[in-house]
Amino acid sequence: MSATFLLSSLPSLELGAVAPFSVEEYRRRCDGVEGVNLSDFDAVVAGVAGSHQFTADYANVLAEIKNATAALRASKWEGENIRISERSYSGYHVDLHQKLSDAINIQNPLEREIAFERARWQIVDELAGIDYFSEAKIYAYIVKLQINNRLAGLNEEAGKTAVENFIKANDHEVSN
Repeated sequence: MSATFLLSSLPSLELGAVAPFSVEEYRRRCDGVEGVNLSDFDAVVAGVAGSHQFTADYANVLAEIKNATAALRASKWEGENIRISERSYSGYHVDLHQKLSDAINIQNPLEREIAFERARWQIVDELAGIDYFSEAKIYAYIVKLQINNRLAGLNEEAGKTAVENFIKANDHEVSN
């Protein structure tokens, strides 16, 4: 099977919609497809550079996103001893930084996370380019599945559980 056939058989994805299948299922579909390197597939999943240019670009933009969001979140905290650890990356996406900056100012935590993911979705589309049947589009689809699967897991109950688990894990710091 060719990458063209695979891409033309995939359902389209919209930000925030229920993902049609998991990343693991998508990997099974890509196994044996001509023009798809499963090592590069795994690199995208892990957010590290692989042999394909998209994987390197995506790993680079992930570092940029992490640095920018860490700096934006830290700027909201009060105190003088706040330090962030930045990862190195090349280039600078002005539009991406503006979208992240706008997102950090959204008061509703769910809406804020959706805005962050929208920025990542859009930059992945940019990295994949305009050739719909390219190998880069196969890798961009992975990221979009990850985003939609992550957003599907965000709900009030999951949020309460996460906060409770965080408090329990750090309870020793409060009692000291």
